[in-house]
Amino acid sequence: MPPLPPSEATPDLLPHEIAGPVGYLPYPWPIMIGAGLLLLILLSLVGWALLAWRQRVKRRPPTARQIALDNLMRARAGAAQVGCYPFSIEVCHALRVFLGAEYALPATTQTSYEFLQTARGSKVFDAAGLTRLTDFLAKVDAVKFAQAEASATDNLELVSLAEELVKGGVPDVVAS
Repeated sequence: MPPLPPSEATPDLLPHEIAGPVGYLPYPWPIMIGAGLLLLILLSLVGWALLAWRQRVKRRPPTARQIALDNLMRARAGAAQVGCYPFSIEVCHALRVFLGAEYALPATTQTSYEFLQTARGSKVFDAAGLTRLTDFLAKVDAVKFAQAEASATDNLELVSLAEELVKGGVPDVVAS
C-alpha cells in the first residue's frame, strides 16, 4: 500500500501533547521560608560568636607601663589649663602607681625621702635613673609642700621627667 498523504494520516499517529514539568515542593512555602530565616539567624549568631571570641583572645589587658604613659599623656594635654598643685599631684600619682605595680616598690605608701631610700636599695634604678627620680620628687615636693608656683613649661618638664622614668631604658616603640 502506498503511503498516505500527510493530511490523511490517522489520529493515532499524530504526536501527543506532552505536559510541562510539574511544580513539586517538598514542603509548603511558609515552612521553607521560615526554615531559611532560621538558618540565616543561626549562621549570623555563630559568626558573631566567632568574631567576639577572636576579639577577646586578641585583647590583652594593658600593662602598668601603658597605663602610666596614657595617664601622663592625658596630664600633658592639660598641662597649661590645670593649676600647678593638682597637676603635680596627678603626675606624681601616675608615676608612683606605676612604680608600685611594675616593680613592687611601696611608692604610694612612703614619703619622698623614704621612697628614695627604698629606690636606692633596690636594683630598679641605675645612677641616672636615681638622679631623675630625685629631681622629679624634689620638684613635686616643692609644689605640693612648699607651695612653689610652677608655669606651664615647669609642668611639661615634670611630665617629661615622669615619662623618662616610666620608659626607663625601654625604646619608644616598645614603651608606647
